[in-house]
Amino acid sequence: MRRLGAFVAGSILALVLASAAFAQRQQTQTSTLPSAARSTFLKLTEVQKLWEQERYDEAIAELEELAPKTEGKAYDFALTYQYLAHTNILAGRPERARPALERALSVSGLPLQTEADLRLFYGQVLAGDEEFEMARDNLEFWLENTATPPQPSQIFYVAYANYQTGNIDRARPLIERAINEVETPNDTWNRLYYQILFDQKQYDDALYVLKELLARNVDDASYWRLLVNHHMQREDGRAALTALAIAYLQGLLDKPDDLKRLISMYGYVEIPEKAARLLEEYMQDETLPSDPDTLRQLGDLWLLAREREKAKGVLQRAAAVAPDGRTYQLLGGIFFEDEQWRDAHASFVRALELGGLEEPDRVQLLAGICAYRAGMRNEARAALEAASKSDALRSQAESFLARLDDV
Repeated sequence: MRRLGAFVAGSILALVLASAAFAQRQQTQTSTLPSAARSTFLKLTEVQKLWEQERYDEAIAELEELAPKTEGKAYDFALTYQYLAHTNILAGRPERARPALERALSVSGLPLQTEADLRLFYGQVLAGDEEFEMARDNLEFWLENTATPPQPSQIFYVAYANYQTGNIDRARPLIERAINEVETPNDTWNRLYYQILFDQKQYDDALYVLKELLARNVDDASYWRLLVNHHMQREDGRAALTALAIAYLQGLLDKPDDLKRLISMYGYVEIPEKAARLLEEYMQDETLPSDPDTLRQLGDLWLLAREREKAKGVLQRAAAVAPDGRTYQLLGGIFFEDEQWRDAHASFVRALELGGLEEPDRVQLLAGICAYRAGMRNEARAALEAASKSDALRSQAESFLARLDDV
């Protein structure tokens, strides 16, 4: 559910800062809210001037001096701590905003609009801390009780908190409302809308939204990756490969992980020879490393392309630098299929020496069979006797041992 965190986190503080207009509205004397004491009003006016001059530490000091003087005056107290929360965010100390808001909300008897606006601010801060259930509850309280027409950016956060807590059916109409109320929706909103549609299995609608995003951000590699993922999750490998190849040709997906994925995609859609040649090219120019995993991938691709001799050569290189014996085990299996008994035996023995195998007893048995068929009696007996200690393989191992004794 938290796939959108990276997209949203950067805009949390921006929205909180935008809500500073609430502080100014609250501090002015309106007919719908109680009046702050004159001393509180004047002090908050001074704080606003300090904001304009970016003298935030002085503003915090003024507010901390004012706070004890507002004890017993619920409205003044809440307003002072709300200002303190805003000032700490402006000063780059968002972690101090939350306790200030909690102090503001701790008093009873606040006007409903004041409490609603405080909960909007608090819900945004909680969303930034990824405490989405509390964020949702506070944001929903605000939406239900505010007398001020909600801004689309504020509605987005109610949708976001609902999405993060699994309330997708509630999130969808909210995000649609936010998007419909602005001429050009924020890309982050559309990204959330895409994810909601995808999670609801509205794949065609989700793809339409994604393509709109991509049309506006054609040079943004993240949206190309999202398009590839969309097609892969729909099990449409050819469409995924097409998207990946287009982005690659535009120079947008050129990181090692992107190149490896491109190669894997060619293999996935049954073009393994092209994938193998492309991987060889990247390894030769050192775009990708010739490490065990990459060599193993190259070997697997040559196998898929039915280029067995090329596969053997590459897998021998991979096995020689691998940290365990699994690649040697694979190589032994290939030699076994090709009836290259001595090479198969050597590979299986080396696999056992390096370890890390899921079924070492079975590898012992295969090593023994290979040695038997290669006429290597001593090696065959040693491997088969070791394999015969396994309950599951004893009968097979003893059968070959009996053949040795008959020769």
